[in-house]
Amino acid sequence: MKKRYYIFLTTLLTATLAAAQSPWQWHNPSEEDRWVDSVMATLSLEERIAQLMVVRVPLNLTDAQAAQFSKRMNGLGVGGVCFFVGTAERQVAITRRLQRDARLPLFVCLDAEWGLGMRLKDCFSFPRNARFGQLPPEADTIVYRMGAEIGRQCRMMGIHVNFAPVVDINSNPKNPVIGTRSFGTDRERVAQLGAAFARGHQSQGVMAVAKHYPGHGDTDADSHYELPVINHTPHYIDSIDLHPFKRLIEAGVGGIMTAHLQVNALDPKRPSSLSPVIVDTLLRRTLGFEGLIITDGLDMKGVTNTYGRGLGELAALLAGNDMLLLPPEVEQSVAVIRAAARVSVEVQQRIDYHCRRMLRAKYRHVMPTAHMPIRVPGADRREECEEIVAALNLNTDRRIDSIIAAALEAQAMPGCQLVVLHKGRPLIDRSFGRLTYDSAADPVLPSTLYDLASLTKVCATTLAVMHLVEQGLLSIDDCLSQYLPYLRGTDKERITVKEALSHCARLKAFDAYWRRTADRDSIMQLVAESPLNEKEGYVYSDLGFMLLADVVQFISGMPIDLYVREHFYHPMGLRSIGYMPRETGWTDLWHIAPTEVDTVRGLVWGQVHDPNAWALGGVSGHAGLFANARDVAQLMQMLLNGGVYEGRRYLKAETIALFTRRHFADRKNRRALGFDKQLFTPSPNAQVCPQATQSSYGHTGFTGTMLWVDPDRDLVFVFLSNRVHPSSTPNRLAQMNVRTDLQSIVYEAIGKQQSSAKAGWTSMGSR
Repeated sequence: MKKRYYIFLTTLLTATLAAAQSPWQWHNPSEEDRWVDSVMATLSLEERIAQLMVVRVPLNLTDAQAAQFSKRMNGLGVGGVCFFVGTAERQVAITRRLQRDARLPLFVCLDAEWGLGMRLKDCFSFPRNARFGQLPPEADTIVYRMGAEIGRQCRMMGIHVNFAPVVDINSNPKNPVIGTRSFGTDRERVAQLGAAFARGHQSQGVMAVAKHYPGHGDTDADSHYELPVINHTPHYIDSIDLHPFKRLIEAGVGGIMTAHLQVNALDPKRPSSLSPVIVDTLLRRTLGFEGLIITDGLDMKGVTNTYGRGLGELAALLAGNDMLLLPPEVEQSVAVIRAAARVSVEVQQRIDYHCRRMLRAKYRHVMPTAHMPIRVPGADRREECEEIVAALNLNTDRRIDSIIAAALEAQAMPGCQLVVLHKGRPLIDRSFGRLTYDSAADPVLPSTLYDLASLTKVCATTLAVMHLVEQGLLSIDDCLSQYLPYLRGTDKERITVKEALSHCARLKAFDAYWRRTADRDSIMQLVAESPLNEKEGYVYSDLGFMLLADVVQFISGMPIDLYVREHFYHPMGLRSIGYMPRETGWTDLWHIAPTEVDTVRGLVWGQVHDPNAWALGGVSGHAGLFANARDVAQLMQMLLNGGVYEGRRYLKAETIALFTRRHFADRKNRRALGFDKQLFTPSPNAQVCPQATQSSYGHTGFTGTMLWVDPDRDLVFVFLSNRVHPSSTPNRLAQMNVRTDLQSIVYEAIGKQQSSAKAGWTSMGSR
């Protein structure tokens, strides 16, 4: 038996070393190299071998057993440990003990594909990857956020390597081991989402590991129990199975896990994890992967059924793997590899080569966190997880797509943008449809600009007035005529700023001044001369905001467009909001959604749709502003933040509170100063959904736009469209309740998230 064992060992060494060339070339010395060299000088051959091994932490260790396990493993000098089942608090305690006893810091590893809850019963579990695979491409940032959050929690727990993401393509419905762990059946989506996860994860300094190379998707066996067989052609493997791994390599993934598969087209003699052709030649040399190559568990039957007593670990090393994961018998494995090194200089070189690679990875991922406290993630991390799940649910909610698809089909609008922020983070950031109904028209992009119409009233005029009030240059109780001489001696002489902002100044709703003149001064004189309504009360009017824009210019010496650009848009870094995009050339015409086909102007494209604003030169207090939904959302987020954006204060919280509350509720006027408010008695067919709270505020626009802010829900909702193209009638967008129905779905998702948060951490168990 012993003789046959050494014959097998000699044959394995000879065949494996002949199959691969030596890649042991080092770059110029650096701090990292000097640290690696200094550590290598202290390690015996046995310790260098042990550094390649990451061992399983036994389940349910008592304190005494943990101490014994730590003494044994650290005495051998193993490179790391891998946890599986338990609680976060217990894992933290054992991790502290292991690291305290270790001469060299240990790699701490976990298999947390859908969060720490996959292994730790008191931690959060995200939905499986298959759910994230249903996301539209523009929502891939949600997967990035998930990866970052799992990485952040790993870092807090003292975990350095997470064996995720799974980038196998789920191409076999009978696959017993991949299934919903995969992002889906499309190679490109799997690659995109896997790369997004890895980038997010590694942004926290924790290594992500793409698995299971070279592709475990099309199997009908589980390598935990037997060796699955892959019979695809080399072309299929290269173009399909390997595609996600290529993309992950380009994205800079830190590790790749080799699977235990029989891939006959690549190496019919060895499992893929033990094949120099598949690991060293293909992965390391041909694909150019420079990160850490990690075996799947070497205690799995896909290896141990054929390679026992340490031979699997030796074969894995000779194949080109760096980390030997879960050797079933650590001492036996060290002894077998040591015996091989004594009869082969090249094996010794391989040990040193891979030990250096492990130490380099430790320098990058373990050493920076060696002195950081290890702790259990708190409630704030649970809230972020719930936020990500809410974003997932919204972006995969078919009702949203159905509502918008129906609106597009009914020609209620050619396209739209929808941005929803919750707690300052995006829940939805999506674009739908095209610029026009022409099937060849450009699609709506996140950068597309829309005519905001009456959103100008709050995104420009109201902000400017708020700013002037803060500076003490204006009071909401001032009469407009104090600043506008052309109002003196008219019936508008005693209209206050507060009344104009609240639409209760008895001003006419609208008049076609543009038909009578195109001169700005003449138009404003016509406004001054227009008769007041006989009855007092709420009448929505453009005229008050036309006058307020003149007030801003009179006080500041700057027209409204320059004032808001200087005090808000440019300091906030908002480059996609402003007046007159076509005339001033601050954006390309093809980035603007056209509006109505006008009998006078023809197709209105890049110019303000509102005819009075157009006659005023494109700049007015009631209309004229263009933007994309992202910039509008950030402007509203500043208000929701109490006037602060990215650390800079633009308005005082008390000013925002003053302007967003009702001042004429006793007159049954729901309006705040500039902002619209929820109805006193919410209705399903109103301008805002019934779920919006009484503290919320916002505005709608004639062109098919809407913004809404809800401080009680920490929510910003922005919907932009060009529903007036090519004709403003009929208003199918309003008739179909598109905006408010979408808003209701958002509130429903927020409500579910908050209910889940109150219930505590969610766990889906583990496999």
